Formats: sequence, C-alpha cells, structure tokens
Amino acid sequence: MKLTFLNHYHSPLALTLVIFFLLLAVYPMVEAGFVTAASSATVVSKQQITSEISLTVSSSTMVLLPSIAGLTGGAGYASTTVNIVTNNKNGYTVNIQGTTTPGELGEMSGDTTAGYFGDYPATVPETWASSSANGVSRFGFGITNTSLSSANGASGYGTCAGFESCWSKLATTTAKAVVTTSTFTPYSGDNFQLKFHAQVPANSNPLVPQDWYTATTTLTAVVI
Repeated sequence: MKLTFLNHYHSPLALTLVIFFLLLAVYPMVEAGFVTAASSATVVSKQQITSEISLTVSSSTMVLLPSIAGLTGGAGYASTTVNIVTNNKNGYTVNIQGTTTPGELGEMSGDTTAGYFGDYPATVPETWASSSANGVSRFGFGITNTSLSSANGASGYGTCAGFESCWSKLATTTAKAVVTTSTFTPYSGDNFQLKFHAQVPANSNPLVPQDWYTATTTLTAVVI
C-alpha cells in the first residue's frame, strides 16, 4: 500500500498563517522593548538679572539758613534727603567728597571775595562743638540715618540718629564712605539726610567778608 504525505508548509495559505501567528507571539516582546527604550529629558530655563543703582537728592542747591551776621556771628544749616534704590543683593556704599573750586577743597569759598570758611576740624563724626571752631569760621557736613534697608556699616556713621550728631570735615583727596548697607533696598529705596553746618563765631579772626559762600559736594553710590 502506498502512503502519500502532504507537506502543508508548501501551501501559501499555511505559510501565511504560520508567519501571522509567529508575529502575534513576538509582538508583545517587541512592544516591551520599545517602551523600555523610551527616555525623558529635563529642560531648565535661566534668566540673569544684573544689578543697578540710582542715587537722587531732593534738592541739589541749598541755602543755609539763617543768614549769618559778619561781626556778631551765628550758624546756618541746610539739609537734603538722599534716596538710593538698588536691586544689588550685597547692598551699596555712598561716598562723599568736597569738590569746591576755586578755593580749598572742602571749604566754603566766597563767590566774589577771597573769604572762606575753614574745615570743621573733626575727622571722626561727632556732635558739633562750637569750641572746636577756635575763633574762626567753620564749615562741616553730617548725615542722619533716616530709613535704611540694613544697619549702616560705614565707620563712625552707624549711630547717626539725631540732627546734632555726626558732624565732621568733608573728605577732599579721597572720598569718604558715609553709608554702607548689606542688602538690596525696597522699591521706594533707602533714605538718609545729608546736612551742612556753617558757623561764624563772634569777632571772628580773620573777619569773614560780606559775600555769598559756596561749597560743592559730590555723592557717589556704588554697589558692593
């Protein structure tokens, strides 16, 4: 008896079915491979903000009052509010320097005569002492801490709370720090009073000629 075996794999339909079922079996493994191969990334955005600083004064030209009688003497005063605004996180320093010309730096000089007010002698801020004038006319400056974002770290100026405190001579060759802070200011800024004092003692020797007297002062604010 002759036996005949049919090779079903030679049938196109059978081959197609075999491939189909093989793909069904393999697909879950291939899909898992795709999922495992996926990756993620983190994107960081950065923006730099640079520091800036602004210094303004409420009055850039001041008249000391009252007028001083040339023989009997007296004292004149004036002040202006200094405002500083900065976003610098380390704070700022305000320096002051006398820049009067003509005449000696730091002095009040006569506009039309050779008269002048000498420097107030104190280099360390102190309460104004009339006795320090030594019988001659004197001119000095001071500050009053009004509203600062941090304690004033400038040497000698940390406790300048009253109008009569913290007077000294103007720096001339080298600017002098009068305010130093350690942080940024509020939106409205920091404020302090810059004040000036001119004094003529009775029977001043030498006499102070009749005239208008002028002193020019430069303030500079720098970030730390």
